[in-house]
Amino acid sequence: MGRLTILMLMTLLCFNALFAQQKLEFSEVDKNTYDLYLKGSWKELIQTGEQALRQGIDYYYLRIRLGIAAYETRDYAKTIRHCNMALEFNSADDTAREYLWLALLHYGREIESDKVAQEFSPSLKEKLSYNKKPGVRSLNLDVTGSTLRDQEVIENSLRITDQEVEGYQSVTRNFRLLGAGVEHDAGNFTRLYHSAGYLSKSYILYSRETSETSHAKLSQLQYYLSGRILLGSGSFLIPSVHYVNVRIPYETTITGAGGRTFIIQQNMFYQDFATSLRFIKFAGKTLPGISAGYSNINDERQIQGSISFSWFPGGNLNLYSQTEITRYFILPEFERGEWIISQNTGFRLFPGLWLEIWGSLGEKENYAGSGAFIIYNDIGLISEQYGLNLVIPLSRIEVSANYSYTFHESRYMPGSFNTGRDLNLIEFNTHKLTGGIKWTF
Repeated sequence: MGRLTILMLMTLLCFNALFAQQKLEFSEVDKNTYDLYLKGSWKELIQTGEQALRQGIDYYYLRIRLGIAAYETRDYAKTIRHCNMALEFNSADDTAREYLWLALLHYGREIESDKVAQEFSPSLKEKLSYNKKPGVRSLNLDVTGSTLRDQEVIENSLRITDQEVEGYQSVTRNFRLLGAGVEHDAGNFTRLYHSAGYLSKSYILYSRETSETSHAKLSQLQYYLSGRILLGSGSFLIPSVHYVNVRIPYETTITGAGGRTFIIQQNMFYQDFATSLRFIKFAGKTLPGISAGYSNINDERQIQGSISFSWFPGGNLNLYSQTEITRYFILPEFERGEWIISQNTGFRLFPGLWLEIWGSLGEKENYAGSGAFIIYNDIGLISEQYGLNLVIPLSRIEVSANYSYTFHESRYMPGSFNTGRDLNLIEFNTHKLTGGIKWTF
């Protein structure tokens, strides 16, 4: 027993001696990090500096050196953290504020960078040529086209064998969407985004009333409004509302004087809307969020809730992953509920070229997408979506192209839901291509 005790004591003494050798002193940290800073040995500086922080050594010059080193290695999340700490040590420091401002800009957090710029000294404003005034921040134009290529579905009549069932069925052939948007300051570090669009769609329609299959068209006007309100450091509240006005032309026969009949064209109008309220909070290299929404689409009311999580492994926008899980219910009795899971992964493919790969699983029926930005008001059902997005940011212009492949299901819609909703199931796929250009001011 005595030998075992002696062996344990010797082992403990060895560990203590090893730890004592690894223990850093303030003067050693200050000298080494300053030398590494002068040499531009950024990775070694970060390693040495973070070891010192773990051992309780923390002061202004260590933080500003770590902030600059993180910026030079494009880890903007760490730059923000270290520069904020440096400003706590010295709130009047221009160097920390300059690198904090630059890191926020490169990290896509422009509203916060504007807030930091409010504290710039006159000399720093002159150095950075900063003279931003409230106003329009960006303009964008987008064109979207979707088409059905399956000739068998196009040519197949949507006739229903059970002629006693009242109702209708449709399959969308194609649609075209023209959209424009503008983002501008709204005071108190708040930005508003407005978007307006015009969509025209053609579809194949079978109606029990006429027992005929026809090619029909509709059009819709839509308006989207979203705000981005800075609550605190890295925290945002994002309210959104989306309004859609649908016009469906149709022909009807009327009887005039003398028993003569006339065919006239009339219009049916539907008004859909969706709202959303989202809260997000930057936390280092992550961005968690939570949202809730309410919508009334095709006379079907829904509530939904979502949780989202974004991750930026390098502390920059060169690689990121965004996951969102949504649960929505049909009101008033929560009679149906569905899960929607969406994933988006983006990375810098080449200098000046970003690629995003995204997908979505879950049945979307009269559904409002993330932030109520897209309203799925087709009477059919979407089960899966996959896509690619290319982004080319230039000096003040950003060009984008998006392709998506969507799995659809069309069902006969009976006048009474008691008849069943799986009558004459037709599965088909569509291709969608979007091109856009954005000007930043």
